[in-house]
Amino acid sequence: MSIRTHPAGVSLMGHDKSRSSVSVGAVDWNDPHLDALLQKVDGWKVDNRSDQPPQEVQIHVSSGWTANSVVSKPAQLISIDEQTMVLVTRFPLPQGDHVRVDSQQAGGTRSVWGWIIEGREGYRVEDREHGLFLNKLRIG
Repeated sequence: MSIRTHPAGVSLMGHDKSRSSVSVGAVDWNDPHLDALLQKVDGWKVDNRSDQPPQEVQIHVSSGWTANSVVSKPAQLISIDEQTMVLVTRFPLPQGDHVRVDSQQAGGTRSVWGWIIEGREGYRVEDREHGLFLNKLRIG
């Protein structure tokens, strides 16, 4: 592990493989146990989601410069932290679109703004059966 300094003065940690003092040992790629394990995990698609139940929300997608280009649709909020949120929709959301997410709280409606940074079709069987998409938003 090495620490480099970015031109702006920010320290960056990076792994310099040529100077690494960590050895993982030799790997026998012909070992039948390793081959069996690799065959088991081949094709896995990791799809981590929060354990909390999805929350019904209303999203307002801004895909242009005028107010007439705002589209409002239902979605489900399945995960949120200080920087990101993950929504499930029945339609793809283009990367880069600006989205307002409205949720009902005890004190009224809460609105959070975000940008679509990633979107894809769901991997799970039930996602495919219902035509669901997972969309990651950067809050801000």
